[in-house]
Amino acid sequence: MEQIKVGSWLIEIDVIKTKEFYQKHHLITEDCSCDYCSNYVLACDSFPKDIMNTFNLFGIDPRKEGEVYECIDNEDGTHLYGGFYHIVGRIIDGPELWKPSEETEEFSTLCLNDMEIGFNKDLALVPSTFPKPVIQFEFQMNVPWLLS
Repeated sequence: MEQIKVGSWLIEIDVIKTKEFYQKHHLITEDCSCDYCSNYVLACDSFPKDIMNTFNLFGIDPRKEGEVYECIDNEDGTHLYGGFYHIVGRIIDGPELWKPSEETEEFSTLCLNDMEIGFNKDLALVPSTFPKPVIQFEFQMNVPWLLS
């Protein structure tokens, strides 16, 4: 595993094990065939190089294993998506991703290559075959709508 600093986080990750998992896993659309997931998987092939570099940095194939959801239909024809993926690794240091208060939940993120990203120790929907240890990579970004 190697340690990398990403914004306020110091994480330890195993990119090779993460890539190996994603190479073998199925597309998001094999678990969900809704238009939002179908559009997201289709749009992955047209993501700008900077965004793909962000996914590649962590060993993630954005078409696979994740949980994605559409938040807003933007006026420019894009859609705001959010979601998360899993990475083999652990958080060494950094802020909690969600900081609940009495009035609001604050999201501690980093803007990286037109994506809002963060890391979370609280895990959801981790496949049983995913290697341990696990951290959750969460994101939000605008995605073009490509379905007709």
